[in-house]
Amino acid sequence: MRTNQGPPSGPEQFGLPGFDEPPAPPKPVKASRATPDAPHLSLFFALRPTAEVAERIIELAGRLRGEHGLTGKLLTPERLHVTLRAMVDDAAQLDAAMRAGASLVHGGLDVSFDRAISFPGSGAFVLRSSDNLPAFGAFRRHLNLAMGDTEAQAARSATPHMTLLYDRKHSIAEQVIDPVGWHASEFVLVRSHVGLSRHETLGAWPLS
Repeated sequence: MRTNQGPPSGPEQFGLPGFDEPPAPPKPVKASRATPDAPHLSLFFALRPTAEVAERIIELAGRLRGEHGLTGKLLTPERLHVTLRAMVDDAAQLDAAMRAGASLVHGGLDVSFDRAISFPGSGAFVLRSSDNLPAFGAFRRHLNLAMGDTEAQAARSATPHMTLLYDRKHSIAEQVIDPVGWHASEFVLVRSHVGLSRHETLGAWPLS
């Protein structure tokens, strides 16, 4: 396991007619208004794209943003991620998360997205997968169990997705895109300084 208590690593789906709707995205941890002196903090486990893939995703996001007249600011490459589990940031959760991360033994995961869509309500414009990434779901279940969830809790469905930007003024229907993805060889635990565009990597564990 690698840990990093130093500087932060960087700042921070619907169905088609005739098809089953994908599971709902996970509910975000409720955030209060953050300021530099009193930031709101949250924790999450995530997969991150490689630097090369992150740049390709930002390129794609920029094109989609222009084509659809979106006005939200693109996330920076370092903040791109796919959330595995979101948590409140307190001592008990942090301790449990560090222990869970260290206890998991799992092979690498192939992550690929072939759809782009706006989530209603949050205004998030995201990438998602038409097959809902079953291998991702299986790993997420193991992680939830390691965090002390019951089997029923651990198996709750969620839509794997990667947020590109937020835009509450414009909503884009789901569309097919050329697949973009990577082989995830590690998962990370991140502290988000909500509202301050800051992510702090607390731990990283290999997937092999």
